Amino acid sequence: MSVPSKAPITELHRHLGGQFVRGGAARFCVWSPTSSQVNVVIVNLDGQVQQTHVMTPVDGYHYLEQSGLGVGARYFYQFDGGPLRPDPASRFQPDGVHGPSMVCSGDESESAFSWTDQSWSGMQRSDLVIYEMHVGTFTDEGTYDSAIARLDELVELGVTAIELLPLADAAGKWNWGYDGVCLFAPNRNYGHPDRLKSFVDAAHSRGLAVILDVVYNHLGPEGNYLGESGPYLSSRHHTVWGSAPNFDDPQYGEQARRFFIANAIYWLDEFHFDGLRVDAIHCMLDDQKPHVVVEMAQAVRDWSVESGRLAILIAESNVYDPGMTQPIHADGCGFDAQWGDCFLHSMFAVVRPGEQLCQRIYQPGDDLDQVLRMGYVYSGTIREPRKRHDLGERVDTMPLVYSIQNHDFIGNHPLGKRLHQLTSLETQRAAAALLILSPAIPMLFMGEEFACEKPFQFFVDFGDEHLRQAVVEGRRREYPQHQWNDGNSPIDPAAFFDSKIGPASNGNASMRAWYQDLIQMRKQLISDGLLSSVNVRIETDLDEGLFRLRYESSSRWAEVIVRLNEKSQMKEPLTIPASGQIVLDSLNSDSERLEPNHARVVTS
Repeated sequence: MSVPSKAPITELHRHLGGQFVRGGAARFCVWSPTSSQVNVVIVNLDGQVQQTHVMTPVDGYHYLEQSGLGVGARYFYQFDGGPLRPDPASRFQPDGVHGPSMVCSGDESESAFSWTDQSWSGMQRSDLVIYEMHVGTFTDEGTYDSAIARLDELVELGVTAIELLPLADAAGKWNWGYDGVCLFAPNRNYGHPDRLKSFVDAAHSRGLAVILDVVYNHLGPEGNYLGESGPYLSSRHHTVWGSAPNFDDPQYGEQARRFFIANAIYWLDEFHFDGLRVDAIHCMLDDQKPHVVVEMAQAVRDWSVESGRLAILIAESNVYDPGMTQPIHADGCGFDAQWGDCFLHSMFAVVRPGEQLCQRIYQPGDDLDQVLRMGYVYSGTIREPRKRHDLGERVDTMPLVYSIQNHDFIGNHPLGKRLHQLTSLETQRAAAALLILSPAIPMLFMGEEFACEKPFQFFVDFGDEHLRQAVVEGRRREYPQHQWNDGNSPIDPAAFFDSKIGPASNGNASMRAWYQDLIQMRKQLISDGLLSSVNVRIETDLDEGLFRLRYESSSRWAEVIVRLNEKSQMKEPLTIPASGQIVLDSLNSDSERLEPNHARVVTS
């Protein structure tokens, strides 16, 4: 065998886990440098031990190739005679995160999944219109297969990419995905890993890219056996959510970080994802240089060249990080895009001043004006704390991902309320125009397009009662400004089942049509060479809640005119003469009057 510790980082994932390979054998490989002996323990469907095989140690890794074991074989690892534990790189956990791992088909085996997306090579950043989706609540069935049945609906809407909330398997029957502990095992509640491949394949056949949300800043609190398998977790760094990866240990940090980087490549390579959204990247704690974030980006770039497929890297950096999208050779992190939450929260401060749905303070009006003119209000880096800025030089906003609601924004409200429920349908229509027709990458949250009346609440299904209560108390501590007694508890099954969005036909048809029109207008403005951060001029009247984006080229222009107001302000209509053709109006008005919470698009 080749030595995994020396394998190129773009190939390491192919060594790890339990895989059925050509020749009718199962191959097992695990990194456990502190173990003298590691056993592969084969069990039956009842969990009874059938066979035990000693693995061969090779430079901190342990390896076994065993004939007579096929796809579907269940196994545990046993480290130095200790308790039976799942494979740290398990490809599937059919019985949950505490149960045995399952041997799956390797990509080179005769039983490997048959892809049909050979002509698909990925998507450019400039073409992204993202649809954020939680698989378990996107459909009543909550499976990959049932999600496939709704893909045509997304094509008709006009979005170009789906961003799935994390899939790494977590404890229980439902979870947002941020408590994953089996990083290589797609969530069993949604179906077999091959059904996830079918979902991605079906999306590609419809021209939809698929991006996966991944979490490398912590591991979940239940079923996290990584620390028993080897030095995967840090003894120096800790996060508020759980154990931190061991990225910078002098002795073991290099191979530990290779494990997590290999996981990123694994999703791109074996599941054909078109990109990764890396969660809370500012909490990936690493004192080493280069930072693990930079090494991960470089590995993805190398894999992209080798595979001939584009891979988009998006950072959730909490606040604007000026180096995140700078090239690695220019001392940047090499990512393609980063979330720009300042847009969402400054917009919300205009329409609901005094209500706080995040831990940073945003000023009504002034901050949205600053975001439109400059790109952000708060900034920080992966090594430096965040800070608030005054208005300064504008940054390129095209690598920023903006939204007017996302899983955090909705789920951090005690009732899981959506924007239109906190404001009005008119407010959402107006805000959507500012979002979708800005130069930044727009992201919608599932159900937003038809003003879904279902909440999206925070939910977990941990088995440990002490942990369940700790989640309830932790939510109250993290967001003390809310009245939590009125909503579903995160450990109540109703929090999950009530969050299923239902069919679009149950929603607001006119809202969906408005979103379709806006997305089509965005594509047209990009095609015409108008919609970009270099072509835009910003004008605002904060007393009236008026925000104008004017795009100009040598031969054409387009203007997005948006008015956002708190409902109780009782503002009078404004008269704004149309100097061109009104092509979109959120209130279907042909008058020159602009009402509160009203949007209009005028072109030359």
